[in-house]
Amino acid sequence: MNRASKWAAGLSLVAVCALVAWWQWSTLLNQVLPADQRPAAIEFPIEALSLDEFERTADALRRHYRQRFSHVRRFRDAGILAYEGPETCLACHQTMTVRDPETKAVQELDTLESLLGSVHYRFFSKGHDNVFGMDGRSTEGIPMGKINRMCPKPGSAAMTAWAEVVKLDDGRELSEGCGQCHIGGQYQGPMAELLPGYRTTRVEQEAIDCLICHSVAYDMNRKQVVVDDNGRRRWDQDRSMRAAMAVTKPRSQSCLRCHQHNMGGDIYIDATDPSFMESLQNTGHERPRVLHPGSKRGTPFSPSWDVHAAAGMQCLDCHVALGHRVPKGRNTTSLVANDLPARTISCEGCHGEQPHAQNAEVAPLLNMHHEKVACQTCHIPSLHEDNATYRDFVHPIFEKHAGIYIYDDVLKATSGRDRGIMYVWWNGSGTMVSNPIGDNANGEGLYRFYDPDQIWPEFEDFDYEAWYQETMRPLIAEGGPSKLYPMKRFNGHQHADLVNAGPFAGMFLPYNLPTYYATGDAEAAVREEVRRPMIRMMYGNLFKYFLLDRFMSCIKVDHWDPSVYPDVLELKNVAPRWMPMDAGLEINHAIRRQGLTCVDCHSPDGVLDWTALGYPDDRIETLQNLADTVTINGWGERRPSGP
Repeated sequence: MNRASKWAAGLSLVAVCALVAWWQWSTLLNQVLPADQRPAAIEFPIEALSLDEFERTADALRRHYRQRFSHVRRFRDAGILAYEGPETCLACHQTMTVRDPETKAVQELDTLESLLGSVHYRFFSKGHDNVFGMDGRSTEGIPMGKINRMCPKPGSAAMTAWAEVVKLDDGRELSEGCGQCHIGGQYQGPMAELLPGYRTTRVEQEAIDCLICHSVAYDMNRKQVVVDDNGRRRWDQDRSMRAAMAVTKPRSQSCLRCHQHNMGGDIYIDATDPSFMESLQNTGHERPRVLHPGSKRGTPFSPSWDVHAAAGMQCLDCHVALGHRVPKGRNTTSLVANDLPARTISCEGCHGEQPHAQNAEVAPLLNMHHEKVACQTCHIPSLHEDNATYRDFVHPIFEKHAGIYIYDDVLKATSGRDRGIMYVWWNGSGTMVSNPIGDNANGEGLYRFYDPDQIWPEFEDFDYEAWYQETMRPLIAEGGPSKLYPMKRFNGHQHADLVNAGPFAGMFLPYNLPTYYATGDAEAAVREEVRRPMIRMMYGNLFKYFLLDRFMSCIKVDHWDPSVYPDVLELKNVAPRWMPMDAGLEINHAIRRQGLTCVDCHSPDGVLDWTALGYPDDRIETLQNLADTVTINGWGERRPSGP
């Protein structure tokens, strides 16, 4: 064989190897992950109906929901008597025709591709150019979301606490874990999606739960942890024909099967229309889901609490989707993952820049406020009482009726008067640690959006004032004008790795939920969880160079130090910490028609802290007493508390 032939043979071999590597790239990446993180084929039971059962089910659905479902006719015509997951859906819906709500352009999208690239599937996104690290740099391009967030709100992490079984002394078993709010049905979260070049595998596609969003008849009692014959745990699905026959465009009640947990919580059920709280009432039969007291935001989306819910509006009326990509709205402090980060969702989109018109006497005054005050500031006057303001995971309490130990929500506040709501100047951008960025436009330089009161002992010498002036002032100046917004106050007390830590935060460590709930021993729970293979991998060089060095720089930590993992296992240089400053979580629901009145703000005991908002003393004296001059239609009276 001559030299040219050898070169040709060599190049051919390289090309073949490259092709094989490309074809098997996702398989190779999954092999990098711990064994308990790898997807696998799952055999979901197929529930076939007879023709008579099909017709009886169709009639029962029509009578119960008082509507006819188009898929009943389609299934009948096609002879479909069993639902086999996404395969059944894609037989007709391989593509979808959508209209861009902004450009009005009509597009044809690949249905599966649209879904697999969505935040609802991936649990993260990379597009968030208005979220900034504490080093002043944009976090654009860094994958961030529920999939990789260590947060002292749930006290756990999606990368480990996916599908857990909590075993109690009385023999009962409960379902718990982040996977209950994921549209995939695999044994763990889609961790491999974080890795470069990953393409979702077929077994992952086959496990997708289409019906939890698209069926009005989805049975949430089926959404509980099951243990397969291979010993692995996953969240079950409702793949019944009854659910498949009741397919519609997602409605609010469908979205709230997951999202009400964040807004109204797991305890409150609106008696006006309990259908807005399906997941709270249908928790599972064999292994009921844990219901968590203390919602994240305290803003129920239901008729008694929100005028839009009472008016029959659907979530997708505001969050207008592009295929399976659902916009969250551009402004953010904590909901970083976003399918369409450039898309603005605002009250003004429907109500305009002069929203008050009904009362001619008071409308000019209110519209004048709109120039500097966001709609939410007045029209979210309070939070539901079951919300978490300060949550302590370190000292759990025993809930007798549930039979488990649970975190202690040491403060559940509901308004600006009791620290439940913080009022801030906000330009729509946020920090990595959930601080709304903004400034008072009065030019006094007195406002600070970051002013910590829980400084960690390890960083007592850090000059926060100099940092603010050097790093944040230029960032604020580039961010555009601010308005006055309400934010849900939150802080959490959780064990943290004090080596991988900085003046603004550290790596919070997750708790093993079965251990935590069953024993109430927080230290034992964190010891158990940090031994998980995924945490061990997180403390390795792959995560250091691929993700965590840049991630840690965003909180002013020089680099990620994986060498401390043996110490973490022994809880050495690990201790409980509150976040140095309370987070400000954006709130946009629980909108009430009757908002705050003049006296609620412009009085000495009003909801606004004028000093914290950056006003000098002489101006505060004026602002606190403006309500004394108001005599218009009761606007000098304080708004009653409650919804």
